Formats: sequence, structure tokens, C-alpha cells
Amino acid sequence: MSPLVVFIGMPGAGKSTVGRAVAHLLNVPFADSDSLIIQRTGHSIPEVIEQFGETGFRTIEADVIAKALRDFGGVLSLGGGSVISTDTQRALSGHRVILIDADDAVLAERIAHSHTARPLLRDDPRSGIDRLRSERDTLYRRLATDVVYSSAGPVAEVAQEVLRLLRGAYTPIHVGGEDGYTVHIGRQLRYRITNATAGAPAALIVHAPEAPLRRYAQQVASDLQRAGTTAHLFELPRAEAAKDISTVQAVWDFAGAQQLGRDAVLIAIGGGATTDVGGFIAATWLRGIPLINVSTTLLGMVDAAVGGKTGINTSHGKNLVGSFYPPRSVLCDLDVLASVPREEIRSGLAEVVKCGFIRDRGILELVAQHGQGVLDVGPDGPLQELVARSVAVKSAVVSADLKESGLREILNYGHTLAHAIELHEHYQRRHGEAVAIGCVFAAALAEALKIAPEGFTDLHRSAFATVGLPVSYSGVSRKELLHAMYSDKKVRGGHLRFVVLKEIGEPSVVTDPPREALAKAFAAVGL
Repeated sequence: MSPLVVFIGMPGAGKSTVGRAVAHLLNVPFADSDSLIIQRTGHSIPEVIEQFGETGFRTIEADVIAKALRDFGGVLSLGGGSVISTDTQRALSGHRVILIDADDAVLAERIAHSHTARPLLRDDPRSGIDRLRSERDTLYRRLATDVVYSSAGPVAEVAQEVLRLLRGAYTPIHVGGEDGYTVHIGRQLRYRITNATAGAPAALIVHAPEAPLRRYAQQVASDLQRAGTTAHLFELPRAEAAKDISTVQAVWDFAGAQQLGRDAVLIAIGGGATTDVGGFIAATWLRGIPLINVSTTLLGMVDAAVGGKTGINTSHGKNLVGSFYPPRSVLCDLDVLASVPREEIRSGLAEVVKCGFIRDRGILELVAQHGQGVLDVGPDGPLQELVARSVAVKSAVVSADLKESGLREILNYGHTLAHAIELHEHYQRRHGEAVAIGCVFAAALAEALKIAPEGFTDLHRSAFATVGLPVSYSGVSRKELLHAMYSDKKVRGGHLRFVVLKEIGEPSVVTDPPREALAKAFAAVGL
């Protein structure tokens, strides 16, 4: 028997208050380490410290905690300083450990009105909090499997957030290969950035310019500063404008001015464009520094941030300059999607539906079941499962073929026409919208060539239209789009190549399809 969950954190964070609320909701007993010490010794905590000294107190505390971790089957809260003990650190391994955190100003305010805080801490709470934060924060974050912020709302809301975590509202997916890494999918994942940068003396944070992402990047910088990592912020241009060699040059110059060495980490916070260019900068600065992708759009979560591709655009096409450079870690924090416009969520669903067609029929079934409900970014909707399934599809493909020598081409399903549309519209068209049209085109091409069964095109139209994505296109000639397609990365020796499907999950490649088949495919999307 062992605790269902163990809470750690700073004094004033609310570990015991939240712990009692969670225990009540789960209908299990609650215990905190201070109470267990009092039960064992028959003395109050100040009396124990006075009798045995700080060192003796920590020894008793570590022993009490070790026993509780073996024998107590409820919710356990630990004293703020308990994590200092190496014995306790080892004992916590393998347990569900949630760090309850709060802003320092909130902690200081709570301690100032606490009857249980140590006198030295209560007399000057702000200085005490600063000192303890610098001593313990890295330990807390290394030991925690999850973090919940208690300053964000009432205890009942914090307790509900803990329950969501305990009920599996977090999914790690490992991407294999020589340089494997984990994609973390869930909510309130900001603390994992600090974990992933542990030991780095400096971090360069490149982020998208939207106000919510600027604030998020600033919060990450504060987290890192508290953990002893110097953080430098660089705001990128918006969307595809960031993917230009002039932007790369500007960041290189900034990195040089900050004297960033090979032991620094680059953190890219934003959508697909941000992680594309951020990854390229990480791959090229000093011939490569560690990269952490924090994807803040649905499209980025299921596509650009996972797979190790980096890239920038040229006047001849999208992502023509780049490298394969796997990140150290990827975070898909679904809470961030609350600030993303609904149309961007819809655009991201194109890559989700595409993953359903190329490998996971269950995705298509979820989309058919929930319809427009898949646009709900709240914790009770199906979006987390859809993201996890899509990332799992990409992970399986990338793990087997990092550098697109074979299998990975299936991820380009629908992208030949999609990239041509984006190039023609100077990247003003949303990528997901172009991909939806491109997938319908590819399905119609396969059907025209008798590769796919009759009705395959209609099946595509239905799936993409269900979530409100376009399935037709106009305003440009077939000749112009064909010319743009010949600039695509999938062209080999001047031969036009298309990824198609024989059936759901059965990919193939068509080279130089006949003119009449192309004509039918163009007609299927309104051209």
C-alpha cells in the first residue's frame, strides 16, 4: 500500500489544504508529515526541533515519510523542507508527486497570516520566501511528476485540477530513434520546461509576438531565473514572417551578444512557424544546442513541433532550407489553446484528420462522433485524445524514419497541393485549410487512378467538412498550381510525386500521374 498522491511545495502553497480537499473528494484518509511526527514523538514541531535540533528533526521527518510512503494508502502532504533529505528524495521515486506552487507574493501574504509558520519566516516572509525558493525550487521541480498552481483560484478548483491529473489528464508519448525524446500532452505543463532545462546555465527563449504568448514566455523566464538558469527573451515576427533568413541572422546576433555557449538551451514558444525557425536556429548556433519546443497551437502540437524537422522559407517555396534536428523535449500544454482563435483550432484539426486517414481510423470515428464538438478546448472535450492519437501516429512514423527516406513521406499526405496553394497566396492561407483541400485532391487522384475505392473522395470531403474545413479552392489556374508543385520538396529528378492512399492506413506514392487523372483531381476541388 502506498499514497495515491503526495504533495510537496513551498510554505504557504496550500499543500495540506488542497490535500484535505482532494482526500475528501476521493473518500480516502489524509495525513501530513508534521502531524505524523507529532504522533510519533508526542511533541509539537517546535518542541521536537528544540529537543533534537534541526538535523535530528530532519532525520525523524525522513523516517516518518519513508514509513508513510510504504504503508499509508491515502493523500499525503509533506513539509516544505522535507525534500532536502536525500533519503526522502530516493523514497519519493516512483510515486505520484504533485508540486503545489503559487506566486511568491501570494506565499508571502499567506505566511504573514499563518499561525503555523516558523517565527523567522513569519517575521520577514518575502525575504524568507526568496531564500527558500532559491534553495528548494530546483529540487521541487525535479521530484514532481506534475505541478498545480494554487494561486489561480479557490481550493475547490485547485482540488478539481488535481483530480483531472490523477484521472490521467496527461499523456507522455516517446519518440524513438537515436535521439529519442518525449512529447508531453496535458495541462499546466509549464513546470516541465524548467525540468527539461535543469543544469543549463542559460536559455534563449524565442517566442511568437501574441500578447498571451509574450506573457507565457515571461513566466517561463521567471521560472528559469528562480531555478538558476539565466533566461534571454527574443520576440519573433508573426507567423510565417518569422521563417526568413533575416530573422535567423537577428537571433544569431542576439545569441552572440549574450555569449550563449553550447551548454545553453533554446526554448521555442509558439506555433509551427516559431518551432520551425527556433529549431533551425538551435541546429545551427554553434553547430547545435539543445532544443525544447513548447507548442501553443493545435497545428503545431500535432505537426510542426514533433518530428525533428526545422526550416525557413525562400522566395521559391516553403521550408526549402532546414535540417533534421530532434528536440530534447516537446510540450503540448492544452491550457494555452484557450487563448487561440477558434479558426486556428479548426486549421489544426486538418492535420488531426489527416493522421486519421493515414494511420488511425479511431481519429475519424471521434471526429464523426463529436462533430464541431472537437473544437472544444476544455478539459472535458475529446481534444486531448485527438492530440495524443495524432502525436502517436507521427511518433510511430518518425521513430522509424527520421530523415524521410521512406515511410515518413506518408506525413506529407495532401501537402503537395497544399504547399502550392500556400505559395500562391504568399502564405496568407492557413496551413490546415490548404492541407484539407490537398487531402481531398489526393483522394480524388487516387480514385481517378483506380487505386482507391469509389467514394473515397466523398469520405474525405465529409471528414474535413464536419469540422468546418474547406474542401474546394478557386481563384487560380491549374497551370499555376502545377508550376508551384514542381518546387515542392517531394519532387525527385523533375518528376511530380504525390502521396496517396489505397485505403485508410494504406499509403502509396504516385509519380507523374497522367493528365486526365490530374484533371479529375483538380475538378474534385473546384478547379
